[in-house]
Amino acid sequence: MDRDEQGAMAGDRLQQADRLRDLRMWDAAILAYRAHLAAEPSDWRAQVQLGHCLKESGDPAEALVAYRAAEALAPGHADIHLQIGHALKLTGDAAQAWRAYARALEIDPTHEEAAREASALAQFAAPVTRGERVPGQTLQVVFDTSDLVAYLADNRTPTGIQRVQLNVTARALLDPIEGVATAAVAFDPAGGTWREIGRDLFLTLWRLSRSGGDPRAADWQEALVALRKALTTGPDFAFAPGARLVNLGTSWWIKDYFLHVRHVARVYGVRYVPMIHDCIPLMTPEHCAPGLVEEFAQWFSGMVAMSDQAIANSEWSAGDARRIAGAALPGLPFDVAVMRLDADLKRDLGASAADAWPARPDLPEQGEPFVLCVGTIESRKNHLMLFNAWLALIRKHGAARVPRLVCIGKAGWLADAAMTLWKNSPALQDRVSIAHGIPDTVLATLYRHALFTVTNSHYEGWGLPVTESLSFGKVPVVARNTSLVEAGGEAAVYFEPGSEPDLGARLEQMIFDTEERTRREAALAATTRLRSWSEIADQMMREAARGGEAPTGPRLTVEAGTTHALRLIGGGQPSRAKAVADMLRDGLNWYPLEPWGVWTRPGVARLRLALPAGAADGPLRLYLGCVAPGQEAKVGLRAYGAGTTPPPFRRFAVEPATRFTCLADVASPAAEVIVEIDGGVGSGIGTRRKPDTRKVGLGVTSVMVCRPNDLVARLDFLERHAFRVLGDA
Repeated sequence: MDRDEQGAMAGDRLQQADRLRDLRMWDAAILAYRAHLAAEPSDWRAQVQLGHCLKESGDPAEALVAYRAAEALAPGHADIHLQIGHALKLTGDAAQAWRAYARALEIDPTHEEAAREASALAQFAAPVTRGERVPGQTLQVVFDTSDLVAYLADNRTPTGIQRVQLNVTARALLDPIEGVATAAVAFDPAGGTWREIGRDLFLTLWRLSRSGGDPRAADWQEALVALRKALTTGPDFAFAPGARLVNLGTSWWIKDYFLHVRHVARVYGVRYVPMIHDCIPLMTPEHCAPGLVEEFAQWFSGMVAMSDQAIANSEWSAGDARRIAGAALPGLPFDVAVMRLDADLKRDLGASAADAWPARPDLPEQGEPFVLCVGTIESRKNHLMLFNAWLALIRKHGAARVPRLVCIGKAGWLADAAMTLWKNSPALQDRVSIAHGIPDTVLATLYRHALFTVTNSHYEGWGLPVTESLSFGKVPVVARNTSLVEAGGEAAVYFEPGSEPDLGARLEQMIFDTEERTRREAALAATTRLRSWSEIADQMMREAARGGEAPTGPRLTVEAGTTHALRLIGGGQPSRAKAVADMLRDGLNWYPLEPWGVWTRPGVARLRLALPAGAADGPLRLYLGCVAPGQEAKVGLRAYGAGTTPPPFRRFAVEPATRFTCLADVASPAAEVIVEIDGGVGSGIGTRRKPDTRKVGLGVTSVMVCRPNDLVARLDFLERHAFRVLGDA
């Protein structure tokens, strides 16, 4: 056969491959391109087309091999680097994908698709490299204000937790301690990353939240517009090596928050430091929404597993957290430091407090005697008993002799009973005012002029209104329970919790015995020592800096021979099972947990199973409960020991909407078993009846590793996957 005939045959093979590609017959096209390349190995364009077909068939790892072969033949073509970036992104290696897109732009600065893809992965362009913080390097302390941002979108005046976030973060931004650099960020659930709130913008929001109560005011709306712009168009935040991510608020409402925290912990050595304000949903679930109780239990489980260092606002909250963590995840180290919220509001706001408050129908008249009660009106705060006690005082002494009760706070969860009593009683309507939207400067004025304050709560994590009352020299009348005793100290007047007669007696004493009230105020001034918010912020930064670098070893191990569910387990109590379900997923190629299990995203998703000492001494067998999407799909699976050479993916087709079990042997498991699931380009799961825009790889319901000869564990897994096991959590 002469050279012309060979060339003609090669051309025929290429044309056939192109036709099969255009018909989307991927497997046949792959064979045809490979036949062509066997004869024409220097045809880099055919290598690119082979890569396209492999990618579309659901094999991005093999597609990457083809694109790399094309790059070796034609390194100066921008489109090859673009395709390498696409394949890397599908395999879950976003950092390397960004570098490929950046290389494409270097070759062709006008390449719009490469520019768009590089911008989407901008956080990997930061000059921060993975590694430990070096001695002498400034420590980055980053305050996650995500829930504060969500709150401020609809509210201007803060409640307790928001006041802590605003004041501590603002003081830390204004005056960080030596050796610390501070920043404020918020998490973007859509983008899966944090974005920075500039120092000046955060301080503007802080000042405006204190000085005004109108959420429609032009200056407040202007600040909110700037905030939204920073969080939607700003660059992804770059964590420095060994940074501390401090969350002074709540995060249980953010889907897969800990998945992203684990990612920055692994990539940048970030250490997560949460603040525990209370354990109310676990201790008094009857005063919480049922959904909140389950979310909190899931969050608490993950929080204990994620962070070996936490900060509580009181000894009471710290004690609750330690007990619950010890029962749910026994044996797991959990260091809880105490940062008391003994803030001096008068020192902080006294200078800006006016001599009088604005005239409002829901506030007392100037010069009118009143008692102050600060706190959201909800069943836990027990306004119902307070209103009944006030009504009893009015009936006993006459309305003219009983001062006005001024309640600052809007109606919250389960407030109906208290609000119904108030609305149906003309006497209470006349002598009890309910106001909200009161800025801190006006609140300070009300504290200054009140006769005394009252706090009647079933359970508190600290009790800021008690401390604020003390700061203005006003005696708080307080239920003797939980952390309220810490907040009130020796200066408060206590009554027995749940005892309306005892509350009434203490109120009578403080209202009608002026001499006793004056004596107590003098004793309060002589014995009470409070701190500034700056001092509290300094302690916060010291506590965050106190721990060492991020632990090198895993905090949560999985027992060999035990089936671990990968789903939302439900129920109102924290548990090791809840923590494991969340913590086993590694990397960002996962969708959030659902009650049935969890979907992987297109590309490569990873499980990381840390084994206890001795479990990795010999070969292990892996079992994985799987669910196929509603379309035919081709997936890959491999399992190997961390630090060992990964084996090739074992690829197989799955029938639509089927459940099945995969098993793989791990010859050298090491300290961790890595499970990688290659979902390829993904499949749609939406239907006309149930629209869903997601593309998914494979569903996973459970995982188990065991000795190959552990027949009991193997049978247990298969039975759990095949049958409904009654009594399972």
